[in-house]
Amino acid sequence: MGIKAVIFDLDGTLVKFALDITSVRREAISEIRRRGINAENLSNLTVYSILKVMKRRTDVRTLLNLKQSLWRIVEKFELKAADEVCIQPDALQTLIFIKKLGLKLAIVTNNGRKATNIIIRKLGLDDFFDVVVTREDVEELKPDGWSIGRAIKILGIEVREAVYVGDSVIDVLAAKKAKVISVAVPTGISSIRDLVKAKPDYIICSLKDIEVLLNTPLHN
Repeated sequence: MGIKAVIFDLDGTLVKFALDITSVRREAISEIRRRGINAENLSNLTVYSILKVMKRRTDVRTLLNLKQSLWRIVEKFELKAADEVCIQPDALQTLIFIKKLGLKLAIVTNNGRKATNIIIRKLGLDDFFDVVVTREDVEELKPDGWSIGRAIKILGIEVREAVYVGDSVIDVLAAKKAKVISVAVPTGISSIRDLVKAKPDYIICSLKDIEVLLNTPLHN
């Protein structure tokens, strides 16, 4: 059975999205300290990873309140970055090509719904995607495969009929856990060396190379 859908990561893959990760982390750690919670060994973690650590350091009620506060911090910086977003080279051409093939398109991102909607509207991508899954839609974010699995379920296809394209090691890991074909493109956060170590099914130089991939039998 052939490919029926291509699922994309958003920032770093389809768009250039300059999220100030350092400031996000600094404000998140300050908020944790303000609440009197142990904030040791968090300086290199994402907010998602920080919350994983907080599960071991707080009770359920405290964790829920903290989670809401930290995601508000992330959203603030995401909305700021969304104002300056631009589309990646070859992204629009690639989306048009995939759409002409009659394949379904989806986005699976760890970004929030507000910033994602702004980006899609700003870049005129509204009509391309059949499904958009953001962090508000899932319990576990990438590198867990849950969000990709949710997109596949909504699309009404089998895992073997989907390709997931992303720019980071996290994307490769999520695709593997979701058991879809993983395609890595070195246009974002992860270096080509790190992507190779993550062992995706395919590595492409640019999004335009997806056109070649979709014209060949794919497997994972």
